[in-house]
Amino acid sequence: MLIALAALLAQFAVILTHRRVNKVRTRPEPPVLYTGLCLLGIAVGWLSIGRPEITWSSSVLVLLSGLLITAEAADATAKLGAPRWAANAVCILCGAASTTWLLPGPLPYL
Repeated sequence: MLIALAALLAQFAVILTHRRVNKVRTRPEPPVLYTGLCLLGIAVGWLSIGRPEITWSSSVLVLLSGLLITAEAADATAKLGAPRWAANAVCILCGAASTTWLLPGPLPYL
């Protein structure tokens, strides 16, 4: 859960920086590629943490933070002048990080 919070705060920082620099007043439409990569990241994260049970309350958090906010953060990353691969990495990594909302407790240390 802490990983998801850290990823969410980083995404908000990128989005707010983009909006401050470009004076965006409305939410831009992210490309379909980012949405697909976010869903891929969520699936990879779900598989990597052991396929925990999906409940209604936690799935809403995963979709909000892993899909909607991550797609906008990836779009902001691309528009801020980052390399092409950076926006794709944001989609996959933050999508995977958002799946830690599904865990009943924090990830155990290895």
